[in-house]
Amino acid sequence: MKIGILTFHASFNYGSMLQAWALQTYLTRLGHQVEIINYRSPFQKAYYYKPFDRNSKFAFKPSLKRLFLEPKSLISMNRRWLRFNDFLNNQLNITKEYNSEKALSEANLRYDLVVVGSDQIWNTLAMDSNSTYFAEFLDKKIRKITYAVSVGPYVDKVDIEKIKKGSVGFDKISVREDATKDLFLKHGIGENILTVCDPTLLLKSNDYENLINPKPLVKEPYILLYIPRGVSMNNVIERFKIAQTLSKNLDVPIITERPFYKYQLKGFPEIRIQDAVGPREFLNLVKNAYCTCGSSFHLMAFSILFRKDFYNINGDKDSRTNTLLNRLGLIDRIISQDKKLINAPLHITNYDIVFEKLESFRQQSSDFLQSSLNNY
Repeated sequence: MKIGILTFHASFNYGSMLQAWALQTYLTRLGHQVEIINYRSPFQKAYYYKPFDRNSKFAFKPSLKRLFLEPKSLISMNRRWLRFNDFLNNQLNITKEYNSEKALSEANLRYDLVVVGSDQIWNTLAMDSNSTYFAEFLDKKIRKITYAVSVGPYVDKVDIEKIKKGSVGFDKISVREDATKDLFLKHGIGENILTVCDPTLLLKSNDYENLINPKPLVKEPYILLYIPRGVSMNNVIERFKIAQTLSKNLDVPIITERPFYKYQLKGFPEIRIQDAVGPREFLNLVKNAYCTCGSSFHLMAFSILFRKDFYNINGDKDSRTNTLLNRLGLIDRIISQDKKLINAPLHITNYDIVFEKLESFRQQSSDFLQSSLNNY
């Protein structure tokens, strides 16, 4: 069967690219011809800019600021961008690039089935989400399903009428969060909606080994801190403080991949920046960390896959995190940014039980995909 995937595959974000790779890999192993529909909106391309990118309205001022404050870091940022770009073009089986829904409509794409998802592509609050992700540009004869589609962490704020209209025409709908499932059922969107695991969790840790250099990027023990782009600096500082407490308790330094300025790290001597981290390097850092800490869903997902001790900051306010951790019995790994209390012990001693629950969730998710494919 020829299958197309429509998702956030080209956001220069670790989770976005790796979840796209995971779903592509999973479907390919089932014996299907799989490609990712390479839709890249002008906003998305501009937002994930290369330093001094003339085509990005976001690039010039930050690049100029960095040139004056920390010019050497521009070299690292450029290498980081190139590593993402290499992963996009060499690890993902992508079509030619399309930049508008009109261009997609005119492309006359031919698939037996299109899988829409995963990631927050139906999050109407996100700047890089738009109506294109309802795949209305496809020929009506092409079947559409969603896999682990997400409306983001704030389900009560999304434009439900827009989602309701866009979801018409999908044969089956699966979502990534229980809160999204409840929202859809409440508003009559879809039938027999299933909550399934993120595509990254369809695979196992050894499936990612071919992407990872066997040599650790950092040789000494470290806490990996990952705070995704888009978090305000005030909230970043609060998360620094939580990581700093962990560092002092464990007597282990902190590694972060994000190129913070030196003045932003003032007062946090434990935090060190790892240069030029792309998707492969991110996996290397997770796999070899002493433990991880951050506010990223996919940091948490990969920490679980690699059986790492981890803490998720502010997961109590994120439906994605709550769904997964409740299922796996790991809800105590959440640290509330408001309370800053580290209640759980460092070491997760029941990972065998966790993986029994994960395998059950994975099988349920796999059954959904395979039944959708078998019904063709």
